[in-house]
Formats: sequence, structure tokens, C-alpha cells
Amino acid sequence: MNKIFRSVLVGAAAASIAFIGAGAAGAAPVGNGGATPNIVGGSKAPATPWAVQLIFQKTGQSGSFGCTGEAISADWVLTAGHCVKGVSGMKVYYSNVTPASGENIAVDNFYSQPGNDVALVHLSKSKQLDSYPALTDSYKVSTSDTGLIMGYGHRANDAVADGLYQAKQKVIGSSSDTAGGPAIHLQGVDGSANRGDSGGPLIIGGKIVGVASTVDSLPGASTTGKANYASVTNARQWIKSTSGV
Repeated sequence: MNKIFRSVLVGAAAASIAFIGAGAAGAAPVGNGGATPNIVGGSKAPATPWAVQLIFQKTGQSGSFGCTGEAISADWVLTAGHCVKGVSGMKVYYSNVTPASGENIAVDNFYSQPGNDVALVHLSKSKQLDSYPALTDSYKVSTSDTGLIMGYGHRANDAVADGLYQAKQKVIGSSSDTAGGPAIHLQGVDGSANRGDSGGPLIIGGKIVGVASTVDSLPGASTTGKANYASVTNARQWIKSTSGV
């Protein structure tokens, strides 16, 4: 069974639970099976102001949870639908360093697309960036494609990441997200998605075509794990009508 991959943070440190973090990876030698200071493959991402951290509380649960998101305008952030389910409060952090620190803005509303693991969060005050990522209008799944995933998720053997990481993944077909909507099925080329990467972007052809929804299984220290990224194409009209982006 596929698993969603949000991560839970207790105090300032991240601790793993049964949920799995969506999408990023970082340079990690795989070998002795012990926790390493490197993520599950990939590399440290360059400064990416629009790649944000979502830190939130859930009704009836203790501690704080973390997901990855994409600032798509001064007022809106794109993420996974399961990252906003049952949330009682959320802050968006614009630092690419973990644990989340520095400038943050509270969220004042959440919107989820029915039947798709895609969500939008609205900021309580505007945050203007120099640029924003492009969203696809009509990506068609092709097994000849290779994309880039990014996120703040755990590294090899669930070691906590120190910032934003990225990895290459190849498209291996179509699949379903955790809400039952269409998804892009991926396999790691040099890195795997892990806990805390939920909502992170899949970038193909310079545009975001998916957001991290589930992994097929926890990657451990494998750099070739499989993941399912909810289709942005399927959500594109809903994103436009909700956010104007």
C-alpha cells in the first residue's frame, strides 16, 4: 500500500511517524545501512526562495508537522491536499534551512481540490518574491521523461535534513495519488522521496507538473525508490479559479 509522506516535528527536531515525507533527496552514499548526514541521493539544492516549508498543527494531535510547498504568487502556496487535512494552524517559512527558521507568515485559509491530492494555502499577508515557478497547463505522462524533485524531507535512513535538497527521477508511468486522482509514477535516478517531502514539486521542462503525494514504500537508504506525484494538469483549472494563478 502506498503511504503519504508528511513528517512530524517535535520541538525543533523532526521525528518520523507512519506518514512518509514527499519528494526531495540529497547526496548520500548508500552502504552500511546506518544513518548518514546525507539524504537519499541527489544533491543540495541552490537557493530557491519559492520552495517553502509548511509547519503546522493538527486538531487532536500533539507536536508539529512538516510538508514542502511552492509559493506560486505573493498570496498563495501550492502543496499536497493531505498536508492541509485536519490542520488547525500553519506557518509558511521562506528559509531553505531546516529546522524551519527565519521569516514566516501565518496561513489564514486552506483549499483542497476534491478527488485530487492538491491543495492551496492562502497567506495572511502578501510576500512578494522576485520570481515564481511556472505551472504546467497540459503535461502528458511519458516514460521518456526525467524530472527534478525538491523538498525538505528526511535523508537516508530517516536522518533529518539540514535544508532543501533535489534529485533526479524518471517517469515510469501513470498512477493514483492518495485522494484517488491521477498521478505521475516515478523512480529515483539518483535520489528517492522520503518523509517530509509531501507537497514538493516535480519539475519537467522547466514547469511544475506534479506535487508529491505518496511513496510506494519507505526508501531507507535506497536512491531508486518509487513515488507518486499528484497531477498539476488535472488540477490546473481549479488552481486558476481558486488563486488566479
